[in-house]
Amino acid sequence: MTVGRAVRSVTKYAVLVLFGLWSAVPIVLVVLNSFKRRLDIFKNPPSLVFEPTLSNYRKIFLTDDYLAYYRNSIAITSMTTLLSIVFGLFAAYGLVYFGLKQAGKIANIFLWVKMIPPITMLLPLSSMLYLLDLQGSYLGPVLAHTSLNLAFVIWLFMSILKELPSEVIDAATVDGCTKMQTFWFIVVPMVLPGIAACTVLCAQYSWNELLFVLQLTRLDTYTLPVGISKLAGEMAGDWGKSSAAATVTMLPIIIVGFFVQKYIAQGTTSGAVKG
Repeated sequence: MTVGRAVRSVTKYAVLVLFGLWSAVPIVLVVLNSFKRRLDIFKNPPSLVFEPTLSNYRKIFLTDDYLAYYRNSIAITSMTTLLSIVFGLFAAYGLVYFGLKQAGKIANIFLWVKMIPPITMLLPLSSMLYLLDLQGSYLGPVLAHTSLNLAFVIWLFMSILKELPSEVIDAATVDGCTKMQTFWFIVVPMVLPGIAACTVLCAQYSWNELLFVLQLTRLDTYTLPVGISKLAGEMAGDWGKSSAAATVTMLPIIIVGFFVQKYIAQGTTSGAVKG
């Protein structure tokens, strides 16, 4: 029995280590290449010892429009994430606590909507935004991303809210709190881990999404994925420049993930009910 447990433990950790290396090594290589000169990148055999340079970052920020792409990506992702979380949490709270009999079926419908391939929504969304004269503006991709995020966000928040201790909600009602007071002062603090998880997922999707922003933006509102795709041919032979572009693109999402990880690690209802 002891030998079997040891084998299972070693196997488990070996799989985790291999998965971690599989995920981390490409990222590390991209970051290292972004600080290398061309000769160091193609050096054979590869070496981890090299003289770092910022020339690749100077290329993308001084000779290209990456600062504009960066600004556009931050603006669109921030607005999308905020709208998705606010509207999603309000909608889920209303469905769960306002006594709707079909709330469970509505939650399933939201989940089914999320399974629809986004490309099938491109034409109708583009048509509606064109009629509203929003193509080429920030609002176009923001509304598109929010509509695609919202179904999943509502479904996830409904699942979280259903698991909250009913004693806490009942106690707030007995103390004279209105439903909105209960929402702001009781529910929101208790679902912070869920809000953190949704924030990361919404931000990641909007930051990396290419299909809709490619169709709904123009030169002055291009985001990083669109900008990189437009320059893919130009950067094909410049590994240092493309690595620098990839590094600055993935850095904000990594920072957001580290910032909210402590909330994700917390239990959704930890400490809500004592005794």
